[in-house]
Amino acid sequence: MKQIILPISISLIILAAGGCAKQEDTAAAKPACTIKVGHVGHDHHLALFVAADYAEQYQQTSGVSLKKIEQGKRYELYDQQKKIADVIVVKVGGGAKMPTALAQDVIDIGLGGIAAVLASADSGAPVKLISPLHCKGDMFVVKPDFPAENWAEFIRLARETQKPIRIGYKDPVAVAKVIFEQALVQEKISFGGDTSADHLQVLMVNVKGGDKLNVALGGGLIDGYVGNNPFPAIAATQKTGKIISDLNDLPPGIFRNHPCCCIAANTNAFQEKSEAIENLLVLLLQANETINTDLDKAIASAVQWTGTSETVERLSIPTSGYSMETSTEWFGTMEQWIRTMNDMNLFQNKFKDRNLAEIPALVYDFSLLEKANAKLAERKSQK
Repeated sequence: MKQIILPISISLIILAAGGCAKQEDTAAAKPACTIKVGHVGHDHHLALFVAADYAEQYQQTSGVSLKKIEQGKRYELYDQQKKIADVIVVKVGGGAKMPTALAQDVIDIGLGGIAAVLASADSGAPVKLISPLHCKGDMFVVKPDFPAENWAEFIRLARETQKPIRIGYKDPVAVAKVIFEQALVQEKISFGGDTSADHLQVLMVNVKGGDKLNVALGGGLIDGYVGNNPFPAIAATQKTGKIISDLNDLPPGIFRNHPCCCIAANTNAFQEKSEAIENLLVLLLQANETINTDLDKAIASAVQWTGTSETVERLSIPTSGYSMETSTEWFGTMEQWIRTMNDMNLFQNKFKDRNLAEIPALVYDFSLLEKANAKLAERKSQK
């Protein structure tokens, strides 16, 4: 009798525990699961905000929708009236904090920086990059009275300075920091983070968070910073800082149209909650169409979700590119990211001393994105 009861008990426990059924499991009914989605809370992650705000409209085309339970926090995901998942939206920190939250099962999928996701995968964390999301949108900001109006004037000043110019960044693997330091290497400007080091022309200061960039600038801790919008747009709008360069334009030019943010997933969630993730990707694809065709709707969502102003977002959003397309350009620039991070010794574990051409296969998995694109295309064709 015990041999009969034990498997039944285990089955009951599994059923009670819930969780999304794997997409290929068509033999049994698929119970709704809970999926946790992380974002950093700025407009580089606008696709998530727009997807949530206009999901009812998107349902008319894709059949996929989000029912709002609590604005910005809790939703229910449906596909053609069938409930797929309870969706919990979580605001997590930027830089390494988002992939760390993925690795620790705090969230199942997350929107965040390319460099941090690559570094996390290098550490051996169970993280996969599952879709492009966003490019550009990173700026170089200085104090209003800083004696430089552009990159060339800044470099001239750095070469002549008697003490290091203090430039802030939000995280050691922040996209903006990597690009800025590569430009300093190209210009042969000495830099580092050690205040006791001799002959530094630029002192790099970790302010530990994007929301602290403008605070550090206004408080005189730094002379300028490199960071993502909307923080530079906020500084420019409030006249607490001035933008002297778009990092997209810095030498040596290898990061033009650089991928900045991506969508990543915990590898277990990617497998166990694949149906929910695929349907969320359908909504995000539709949201990107809205962002690229209706700036007013995009601004309205950004203001509601981030707490910025319309003035800030009209300055910020156009500096970015919003796309989930795995284009030839995207793959090429990602190869440059991998090469640069390797050259900067940012890979210390899984990818260290590895053939760089092998790394994408270890990090990327676009299978659910491909299914989402196919599903959206098919349902559009039926309309």
